[in-house]
Amino acid sequence: MTYSAPDHYSYDFKFDIERLPATQKDRLPSRLAACGIIFGFFLFLLGIWEFSMYFWGENSGMFDFELPQQDIAESLKFQRLTFDAMLIGLGLIVLIISIVSLYRFKEIFYDGENIKIIHKSPFSKEHTETEYLYNYLGILLKVEYFQLGLINRNRYIIELYHKDKNKRVPLYMSTSDKDIRKIWEYYSARMHLPALFMTDHGLISRNQNELKKTLRDMAKKWKDSPLDHDEPAPASLSVTNDADKIVVKENRLFFDVYSILSILGILALSALVVYAIINYPFISGIVGNTGFIITSVLFSAIICFTLLTILSKDFLVIDKENILLGHSIPFLHIDAQVLSKDEIQAVDIGHNPTTGRYYLTVISRDKTIIFGKNMPIDDLRWIRSFVIRETVK
Repeated sequence: MTYSAPDHYSYDFKFDIERLPATQKDRLPSRLAACGIIFGFFLFLLGIWEFSMYFWGENSGMFDFELPQQDIAESLKFQRLTFDAMLIGLGLIVLIISIVSLYRFKEIFYDGENIKIIHKSPFSKEHTETEYLYNYLGILLKVEYFQLGLINRNRYIIELYHKDKNKRVPLYMSTSDKDIRKIWEYYSARMHLPALFMTDHGLISRNQNELKKTLRDMAKKWKDSPLDHDEPAPASLSVTNDADKIVVKENRLFFDVYSILSILGILALSALVVYAIINYPFISGIVGNTGFIITSVLFSAIICFTLLTILSKDFLVIDKENILLGHSIPFLHIDAQVLSKDEIQAVDIGHNPTTGRYYLTVISRDKTIIFGKNMPIDDLRWIRSFVIRETVK
């Protein structure tokens, strides 16, 4: 195999296999591509218009902007042309990427016994893969993190897993974890394949008949369970025992590639805001006073939101009946999700192939809680044992 295709393109995908033969395309959503085309075309036209106004506008050659000294205005010539070139270049990049995304996808055919995948790209010839269904290892559930601008999101993926990544088949993808466990069970039962999950010990296979059992049901069969181990908490965590609850918090911040990109984005936007303030006459002459204020407020809000996201820490609250996941942001606690202990079916350590990091998952049929996305693997193992112990005891 001399080529390598991305695992998946979509963010909202469902392969309907009830009626066979079935076919589906895995591609970037057309509405997202359309937004990119419109936005890129807008930036390109804006740059062209600004560039042309400098040479053929009403005040061409003057570059006045009602500044007190003409030599100051002339000194802004290079800055204006550079700004116009940046708009044109950025617009072209967004436009080209968005158009290419419409012609880069995989088409999947399934007849109940065989899988056929056609990889299509505008930059390479078409590649076709054909595989017998039971050559696949099983139905894998995984969570990947992707970054849209400065915002991080989870992408929940259910796929037919094969050792050859070019033969992996998406079955379901969403940025919502609603019913993700039920959907995983459905595909496992419907295709008569084991359910798979990637953990710190590698790929784990589970019989589909055991998927519906709760953690407390499974604990009845354990001989050497996490209940027997009570090691002290690692330094990266603080554990507070109150009369009616236990609170587990991250003691410090953990950074990954997304955090670094977000910090770079903050620095870039901050530099842009400072530049705009210093060159207020020049910028306001282009966008107007109202546009200047709106843009500055928007950029400042993005900077504050992203900074708070980077500074947030996960925490778990475990009481007699429930487990609650929250996020601690400076001066603010946000309660995100609550799971009943009676509904918890698994507590695992998952793997994020995008960053190579691990995370703790607490799973029920309806929800999935993710904790400690950037923590060291040994600390996550301690949390897993602790959460299992507190759930089943």
